[in-house]
Amino acid sequence: MKKLISNVLAVICGVSAFGALAGCTNNSYNADNFLTLEEATALGTPNKIVKERTTIKVFVPKGSMNPSYSSMRMFKVLSEETNLDFDFVEADEGQYMTLRSVAWEDKNNLPDLFLYNNTISEIIIYSAQGALTPFNDPSYKKNGVEIGSLIDNYMPNYKALLDDNFGFGNELSANDILTIRDGKMYSVASVNNVPRDLTFKMYVNQNWIDILNEYEAEFENDPLPNGEEMDTVEEYLRVLRAFKKYEGDLYQGSEGVVPVTAANLDNLRNMIMASYGHVTEGVEIKNNGSAFEYSAATEGYRKYLETMRTMYAEKLLDQTAFSTSATDINAKGYAGRLGSFISAAAYIVVGASKDSQYVTCGPFTSEYYTDEPIQYAFSKLDALGAVVPSTTNYSREIARLLDLMYSDFGVSLSVFGQENVDWKWDNEEKTSWSKIVPDTWSGSTEEYRATLTPNVGLGVSLYYDYDFIKKDSDPDAIKLNKQAERYGDYLKEPIPFDIKLTADEYNTESLIGSSLESKVREWEYRFVTGVKNPASDADWNEYLNELKGYRYEELVALYNTALERK
Repeated sequence: MKKLISNVLAVICGVSAFGALAGCTNNSYNADNFLTLEEATALGTPNKIVKERTTIKVFVPKGSMNPSYSSMRMFKVLSEETNLDFDFVEADEGQYMTLRSVAWEDKNNLPDLFLYNNTISEIIIYSAQGALTPFNDPSYKKNGVEIGSLIDNYMPNYKALLDDNFGFGNELSANDILTIRDGKMYSVASVNNVPRDLTFKMYVNQNWIDILNEYEAEFENDPLPNGEEMDTVEEYLRVLRAFKKYEGDLYQGSEGVVPVTAANLDNLRNMIMASYGHVTEGVEIKNNGSAFEYSAATEGYRKYLETMRTMYAEKLLDQTAFSTSATDINAKGYAGRLGSFISAAAYIVVGASKDSQYVTCGPFTSEYYTDEPIQYAFSKLDALGAVVPSTTNYSREIARLLDLMYSDFGVSLSVFGQENVDWKWDNEEKTSWSKIVPDTWSGSTEEYRATLTPNVGLGVSLYYDYDFIKKDSDPDAIKLNKQAERYGDYLKEPIPFDIKLTADEYNTESLIGSSLESKVREWEYRFVTGVKNPASDADWNEYLNELKGYRYEELVALYNTALERK
């Protein structure tokens, strides 16, 4: 859910009522029930937030791997520690934005907190309507209470991290990313500095390469490149062709070898596109940072389509790629049929017994694109962690709750549950820790972790801190961090997170973006499957003319204007 496009924006235009709602008070609110950190510490319960149990309503995304939030250890412990009860409004991934739109429309019954997977466009638009609570407004007050800056007065853990720029040095500016044009912050940061989570990984079957190099005379004088040593997409295609040509030597089943697969081309698209100078098919900043362009209208994207069409025609690409599911791919992986695929970890797709056969490869360049390699990057820091509607009475309580989630206690809780129950330190020096999985658990470790925290499945966390994560003693975790290192120097975000449109511009983007993306995907299918030929000037120009009709040039202009304002 990293790439949410806010379809909700079409209904946001009617939120003028928020101006009145923002000033509403609730006579049932008891300001004396709130505990400051100093008061709670004096009681010997520093994480306690309210004296008497209080319920806050929280809107959250729901992953298919996860049980209800109320049953997760993470939120059970948070409830015990804080004295807060949580009334969760859970929105399944497939309906998330629709249900989020419904939640915002019911202005008299809004959640107190939207936790995880917010959108910058929504933040810009709703803040302009007075519908969001600022986190850094020294004059903020509610219900007659002088609250002031939530960050300065109630969030010491978060403030310390923000003041330290979350340890990113000069790489990025958290203040620039989190602050909108009116000088306020209406959201808290979502931070992930763990290398293995900052991009996808491409795997290739090194065992098959070794078999062919040893037994096939064709490769005696010109061996296939090892997976970790492949530099270009042409080398990658050569390996895939070898897998297909000699499939009988590599797999003895009747179904045959699948050289490469991906569900709806997800992530494989980005990997092959990067070989031609782009990491996404949408609006993307040029590699030199000078301007934005619409990648799907470039010659580099055309080269990508030609390559994918070749892969599909030669049956190097899974012929069911546009209809297959993760379950189908995993079945092929466990059966030993896969030559290459994209995943967070090989064992997820092929199982633990075959994991060692696969190595990571890429990023690639090509004969067309010979500059520095690039790799699609997920944000290390964005402004999408949590937002608080201005209608809530519990801004101080929520600020303290969020601050706890940025503490060492909160970070470890969101990673693998409760200390000494779900994980434990291996030594007094706290240099490594180990997971504790019940003997009665029959599934995988990750499936167990999904019962503890939404970090599994959804990948959500307010602060996924490498200082803690890298101490995981699990050999698989250590291996994945090592595999991810190859991509670290080449990561590129298509739209830097400090580039922000105005509210009106985001409304325009919403009107253009979704239909344009659908049109690009429609043509991608035609080009890849051979209905149209990207090498044909007539077909390519027909495609470009359709994109112009869907106003892609206007979309690019919006972002170039924002870049000029920066």
